[in-house]
Amino acid sequence: MNFPSLGFRILFLAVLLFGLISCSPFSSTLKKETRGQPSFSQLIRNPQAYKGRTVMFGGTIAQTKNLKNTTLIEVIQKPLDSSTDRPLDTDRSGGRFLIASKKFLDPSIYSKDRAVTVVGKVLGVQPGVIGKRPYAYPVIEATQIHLWSESYYYPGYYYPGYFWGPGWGWGWGPGWGWGWGWGWW
Repeated sequence: MNFPSLGFRILFLAVLLFGLISCSPFSSTLKKETRGQPSFSQLIRNPQAYKGRTVMFGGTIAQTKNLKNTTLIEVIQKPLDSSTDRPLDTDRSGGRFLIASKKFLDPSIYSKDRAVTVVGKVLGVQPGVIGKRPYAYPVIEATQIHLWSESYYYPGYYYPGYFWGPGWGWGWGPGWGWGWGWGWW
């Protein structure tokens, strides 16, 4: 009977563990609080029904306003990547919501089109206007906000310094597999 070599077994376990590690910027404790949360479509239909619930949503920033004691970030909701919690680069959206933070958040940093994910409690609804149309914004009081880097999100499985998927790497020609790399992806 042939058994895999020790090196192969170690490599297999390392790859398995690497795949199981979540790359989310949010702690597992914080993420546990969001289990069983309403979908964004449920929240948008009836924000008052979920008042006080801890939720996690994300999207791209439409605008950031600093008021006397609060920063409000208007977000165009996008679905989140299931492993990283980063908003997907898609045109799909369930609507808009507001992030309320007691901290001063610089509008030059929390700027238009930046990707953001928030964990926080639903405060309720705030009336507003988009263009000339009235809009009811669900408001989330931020527990933790993660502003994502502006770098392009590689469509394979990307971890800083490593990638798994199609691309160019060391050697000649296109390849598939583990590697160090940089370039246009």
